[in-house]
Amino acid sequence: RMAVSHLFDAGSSIAAIEARVGKFPARTITRMIERGLNAPPTSSVGRLFDAIAAIAGVRDSTTFEGQAAMQLEWLAGQVGPDSGYPHELQQAADGLVIDTRPMIAAAWQDAGRCLSLGTIARRFHVGLADMVLNVCRRVRDETGIDAIVLSGGVFLNVILTIACEERLSGAGFRVYRHRVVPPGDGGVSLGQLAIAAARSDTLCA
Repeated sequence: RMAVSHLFDAGSSIAAIEARVGKFPARTITRMIERGLNAPPTSSVGRLFDAIAAIAGVRDSTTFEGQAAMQLEWLAGQVGPDSGYPHELQQAADGLVIDTRPMIAAAWQDAGRCLSLGTIARRFHVGLADMVLNVCRRVRDETGIDAIVLSGGVFLNVILTIACEERLSGAGFRVYRHRVVPPGDGGVSLGQLAIAAARSDTLCA
């Protein structure tokens, strides 16, 4: 679903996906998107990992959260440094928008050229790290903020975390990472508890 959605949004052909999963399921997804039927937009990086995994032919479905991301991380670790997939930054009325369509189109082109899964995975990771750096630079230019906190489940990914930290530190940012509290849901629940405690003098069990 994620691969078809991203490819459709990027204006790329979904014929190869149709050949793998069937024409009816793939076209059902595009019709749902066109009609806005049970097809809410998502900005989740996790879903972007799912899309790239399917586009590359790594995995068309998952049986647990993060499965596709874990496989992409492992594959990326099997190859050396490479260039990253491109992206664009657009200034919208309500903030900065990251356009991942160039990334999707480039990954789709590499998959069509039968590049190795490791190469596609590595280029995707590098592209994400470049994206983080470019967004942070834009925010710093506009606000002067130079402290960056890497948080969220995606930063369980060692390759991505190290790449982001190296780029940001090299660009003069102060980078903070999770050391004791996990970056995923465990950290979210602790943060919610901290906010509740700050709002109330008495925290009831």
